[in-house]
Amino acid sequence: MSCKKSFNLEANFYKGNLSLMKRIIYAFSLVLFAMSFAKASHLSGGDIQYRYIGDSTNTPHHYEILLRVYRDVTGVGLGTQQTVTVTSSCFANLTVNCPLIPGSGGIAPTLFDCVDQNAPGTKTLEIYAYKGYVVLPGKCSDFAFYWSSCCRPPGIDNIPASSGQGFYFEAQLNNFVGNNSSPLFVSEPVRAFCVGNNFNWKQGVIEDDGDSIHFSLIPCRELAGGPTDIPFNPGWTAQQPVTTSPPNSLTIHPKTGNINFTPAVSEIDVLAVLVEEYRYDSLLNIYVPIGSSNRDMMITISPTCSQQAQQGVILDYNAPGIYPDPINGLPTIDYNCLDSSVVMTFANKLDCSTISPDGTDFRLTSPTSQPIPVKEIVSICDANNETTQLLLKLHKPLAVNGKYFLYSKTGNDGNTLMNKCGFPMAEFDTIQLNVQGCFQMQMDIKNVYINEDIHPVVEWLADTSTYPTYLFDRFVIHRKDPNGPYQQVGQVIDQYKNFFYDLQITPQQVDQNVYHYKVEMILNNTAMGKTRSIKSIVLESNGNNCDSIYVFWNSYDGWANPMYTVYLGEDDGSGNITWTAQNATPQADTTYSVIIDPNKEQGTYKIKVETVDPTQTYTAISNWIECGKVIPPPIEPPTPVIPNVFTPNNDGQNDYLTIEGIMLWKTRRYVALHNRWGNKVYETEMYDNMNAWDGSTLSGSEAADGVYFIIVELEDADSGQTFTHKGTVTLMRDK
Repeated sequence: MSCKKSFNLEANFYKGNLSLMKRIIYAFSLVLFAMSFAKASHLSGGDIQYRYIGDSTNTPHHYEILLRVYRDVTGVGLGTQQTVTVTSSCFANLTVNCPLIPGSGGIAPTLFDCVDQNAPGTKTLEIYAYKGYVVLPGKCSDFAFYWSSCCRPPGIDNIPASSGQGFYFEAQLNNFVGNNSSPLFVSEPVRAFCVGNNFNWKQGVIEDDGDSIHFSLIPCRELAGGPTDIPFNPGWTAQQPVTTSPPNSLTIHPKTGNINFTPAVSEIDVLAVLVEEYRYDSLLNIYVPIGSSNRDMMITISPTCSQQAQQGVILDYNAPGIYPDPINGLPTIDYNCLDSSVVMTFANKLDCSTISPDGTDFRLTSPTSQPIPVKEIVSICDANNETTQLLLKLHKPLAVNGKYFLYSKTGNDGNTLMNKCGFPMAEFDTIQLNVQGCFQMQMDIKNVYINEDIHPVVEWLADTSTYPTYLFDRFVIHRKDPNGPYQQVGQVIDQYKNFFYDLQITPQQVDQNVYHYKVEMILNNTAMGKTRSIKSIVLESNGNNCDSIYVFWNSYDGWANPMYTVYLGEDDGSGNITWTAQNATPQADTTYSVIIDPNKEQGTYKIKVETVDPTQTYTAISNWIECGKVIPPPIEPPTPVIPNVFTPNNDGQNDYLTIEGIMLWKTRRYVALHNRWGNKVYETEMYDNMNAWDGSTLSGSEAADGVYFIIVELEDADSGQTFTHKGTVTLMRDK
């Protein structure tokens, strides 16, 4: 068959179809198989892969072959060299000598991580690695690199007559598509498991060419006239090679190669994994098979896990930097202020598939008992998808001196961390972080005042030079109502804003109650502790009459030894209030008797009390109270008594024209007198009994005795009264 024709066999690349030439080659390999039978026994599996090295050696079609063979230590040992056969439908077969890689042949170091190696039926297995080189004669679509031998050990449960079964595993190459390196198995092939625990067994590979890969389970094979599938005993299949709970629940992820299962029975089983590569052909718009690798494995299912495995996920208390806290005994690690990640080291390996990358497997609390979110978990997992170390990236750096507590919990994936043997980490397992060298954030509440008799206002001051401003989250304001606890009532997210209007408190409430306030900075998502408290001032009075009002208030605690000033406010009718200090010198007493100028107009007045801090920076202001000034209704002036005779003769009796009651008329007191001929002898607009008419004329001469006509006109604006009188008065001097 020509190489050109063989390219058309790509569709059957992984179906085991063999050309006549390949069957001849396989028949020839039976001779080699028989020759090698005496060299080894109790083989437990192996894998084979190749790597293209022609680019570095400048030799076309130059390949490196890696063969690994697993064996039970109780069998006949392997030699220092193995032979790999390369066959195809295009060229004659090639035999490649593969010497033993120095240092290989030891027991797998993690074979007994989950089981006791001395438990009945547990196999101790070794891994031998061989390496060889070959130059392929050209291009062909069905190159196969294979190795075969005999024999499997007795006692395997899922295949019949296991001691009579041999091995065959291969790696395939279609180099018509181009140069290629097969998927290289890097995960540990030799494992022991225990009954009742869930396992994630990673079949990890490296794929250097960027091709797509696909994992699947296939039958184990041997070379009997050609590669032949080994049948499974009833109850087992290639896809369900282990007795599981629930039955037939073993799965392999086609993209990651993760085998998940829960063994149900103590047994010894074999299974095989195939990794296929596909390369995208942009001309044909299809994925073309390019190569594969094959792994054959024997596993032990022990009845119980080891005591160490059953302890679950355990912190490695012997890791560098970990020490027991002398007080509480918790494992402790010292960290520096502003460190933003935490390293956790474990005594046994973790199953990486149980790690929640979002960090929800852990919770961190600060020295102030505030939770600090873990942003993500970075795990450097090995080829078996296992790790002994995690890096926890925090949402923000550690920013408070003291002891942080990092404890495990159930993550968003529904479980805590699990070790490679399927045992969980106990919830609330705790490691302590001791943080020192942090800044000392300086912040204090400064004042609480009532703004325009409407709402309380809280003022504070935070020194931005005492903390990393980039770590700032927010200010939180806490209020304590009468007979209640402190509760959060608001927040400020601008770190350069230093006041807060408490709009929850109404104007009516500020007149009734004292409110206590504290402020807290949230830094690095950590509450830095509340400030001291300051309470508002409530001003009260004994009534609402401005003429006799007595006011009192609670002592202010914003600063030491406050001094108070009482203010009286007058509203101009347009909402503008003029405040006048009632006590020119501030006082320490919290009571005051307000005395309002009696000449103040009738109306409503406002009273407040203020105190200023010693630095003259902050002013605490109380609520306002109101009082009313009422002017008594005006007294109506009496009807004047106008005499009809007077005797201005300087005898000290009745020498003046005194009009009784006239002085109570405030606005106008007009008096005029005329003689009998109508001539005016006296006139005034504001008659005054203290300067009453003494009988003189307007020219200053004495008026003659006789009858005079008098006119009296009075007005009083306060009462709105008027009075008019016209009559006569007799002047007599000789009496």
